[in-house]
Amino acid sequence: GTESDLLAVRGLAPEGSRVVVSSVEHPAVFGACEGREVVRIGVDGDGLLDVAALANALPGAALCSIMAANNETGVLSPLEEIAGLCRRNGVLLHTDAVQAAGKMPLPLEHADLISLSAHKIGGPKGAGLLWIRNGLALRALQPGGHQERGRRGGTENVAGIVGLAEALSVAAASLPEEAPRLAALRDRLQAAAEGIPRSRVAGRNAPRVCNTLNVAFEGCDGETLLTALDLAGIAVSTGSACSSGTLEPSPVLLAMGHPPHLARAAIRFSLWRGTTPAQIDEVCRVLPDVVERCRSRPDRRERWRGSAS
Repeated sequence: GTESDLLAVRGLAPEGSRVVVSSVEHPAVFGACEGREVVRIGVDGDGLLDVAALANALPGAALCSIMAANNETGVLSPLEEIAGLCRRNGVLLHTDAVQAAGKMPLPLEHADLISLSAHKIGGPKGAGLLWIRNGLALRALQPGGHQERGRRGGTENVAGIVGLAEALSVAAASLPEEAPRLAALRDRLQAAAEGIPRSRVAGRNAPRVCNTLNVAFEGCDGETLLTALDLAGIAVSTGSACSSGTLEPSPVLLAMGHPPHLARAAIRFSLWRGTTPAQIDEVCRVLPDVVERCRSRPDRRERWRGSAS
């Protein structure tokens, strides 16, 4: 996924050119934009893109890169509307669909380039994909051979490619049944989380991908919650999986207007094909007690008072 983002951005937007992105993109996109003039478009409190600001920023841009679904909150971008704006301004549109793949149809009719990652859909780690609309010429970032149509030199990772293709096939076949099933499980989990006092679901009023729930529990520390849930046999994350373990509040939640102390109190639940109703029931049973114990820790109460002041 990271390499796919890098090839899309740097293969089409030369150094010094202007690239328009959202303020909640994956760090891989921000990293790929180094050396370019970057215009970041803000989001509202639900994580929805400011489309009017995007329209004003597009004239003269070499590329627009907007993710399909946010990797922390699951909030969906209005890609059809964004694609229309890009076409009217003659700007190519790249979308990071790593979080969306396997949970919703890919936006092939809207984007010019789409990034995917195999491990997000049950494929092998270390394999990614960049879908490129016919007729687009990308500058190769890894010269040295004519593999992959001259866009990435070096011997192909055949096992990774086959595994990714098979994972895509399985995900596409199961999508009509899996998407509503996961959405129902996610909604059940969300209802339980919102039943806990002083909880806040990120992107609650926005359209979201079916498998992602990001919720903050005021008075808790996200890392403490993560550890407590892990001891109970429940795996969650704090923020992006690529930056989990850092002590900084989530830049995505900060961009959505969360104060730092609340952004630090957030955890992310991610569901997939193997998630069962019984597992969700167990999370719903355990979660209130875990949150209460985290809130009652004296050291956490003191830290909370300090960070909230």
